[in-house]
Amino acid sequence: MIELPAQAPMADLQRYVHDLETMHGWLDVDLVHNCFLMGEEVGELFKAVRKYERLWDQGEVEAPAKDAARDHVGEEIVDVLNYLLAIANRLDIDVEA
Repeated sequence: MIELPAQAPMADLQRYVHDLETMHGWLDVDLVHNCFLMGEEVGELFKAVRKYERLWDQGEVEAPAKDAARDHVGEEIVDVLNYLLAIANRLDIDVEA
């Protein structure tokens, strides 16, 4: 199991994403596909924000509780950050620098 300490600096986050990609066998996903995948995650983030702000037509569906909606936004932010760091790793960019 790969662990990330609390309050880890950006360099540790970037290394953690690399380790996760290694563990899951995702290092062969090229730069362009990582950009596409991050774009999909950005769309999911926008949708989560819309739900949090209740800016969509829900029809008969009950809106999620504010706390649950906020937690979902946080999850999508993490997904976007992971792809952003994966892109930086493929270009050997030190994000912290």
